[in-house]
Amino acid sequence: MSKGNLSRTEYQRAPRLGYSEYGMSRERYLELCNGCAKGKYSPEILSKACRGLEFIKPWIILSVTKSKSYDALRIKWQLKEIEQIPCCRTDFYGFRRKFYHNLDVILREECSA
Repeated sequence: MSKGNLSRTEYQRAPRLGYSEYGMSRERYLELCNGCAKGKYSPEILSKACRGLEFIKPWIILSVTKSKSYDALRIKWQLKEIEQIPCCRTDFYGFRRKFYHNLDVILREECSA
């Protein structure tokens, strides 16, 4: 990752890096996304992947396990099924990309151990 990209993350509220800047290919992202949706990963691993994202953890977990978009979560909030998401759409997707990066790192560490 370049110094320019790293410095951008230090001053922003939410990470706005793309998957390629996290060192993940589209295929790896889709593999992780499908694994979460199919229940391939334990709740403990998903919780570990939310390290640093605790304030938004319930919405991230719901989004990745049920394949729900930000807008679908907002509808659930409007129907009073869940609490309001504490960030905007752009930040939410930035946090979700960070979640997938954390998950990728955790799974790679487990494979190498």
